[in-house]
Parts: sequence; structure tokens; C-alpha cells
Amino acid sequence: MDEVRAAIDALDERLMPLIAERAHCIAEAARLKGDPETALVPWRVEEVASHARELAGRNDIDPDLAEALWRAMMREFIAHERRLMERARG
Repeated sequence: MDEVRAAIDALDERLMPLIAERAHCIAEAARLKGDPETALVPWRVEEVASHARELAGRNDIDPDLAEALWRAMMREFIAHERRLMERARG
């Protein structure tokens, strides 16, 4: 079990920089959009969720799991984007 945990920790080390990169992109989107009401773009959420399912299929991952993870991530990033926009408005 120690080896499995070490492998998971190593993966987390590789994932976090990618999540940080995504957060930087979200910050740029917030800057460009400006209005907190524009943080949620329903058609884009569905597009990203569909793409996550497609990627899962190509990588031998349960598409339902991938979609659930991506939807949770998107929900949190949308909330983050709104907070950034509200902060920028003062």
C-alpha cells in the first residue's frame, strides 16, 4: 500500500501545476469578461463536460467518473471566477 500511496502523491505533484495553470486561465477569463454574471456559460460547461467524457474514453477511464470530476472542478472554478470579478469591481 505504501507504494500505491507514493504513486498517488507523485501524481498529485504533477497534477497541481496543471490545476494552477487552469486557474491562471480562469483569472484571465475573469479579467476579460469583467461581469460576475458572465462567469457561468452553460453551453461551455456542457462542451467541457462532453470533452471530458471523450478524453476518458480515450484513456480507459469511466466517462461518468471523468464527467463528475470535471463538473465539480468547473463548479469551483466558476465560483472562483465570480469572486475574482467581484473583487475587481470593488
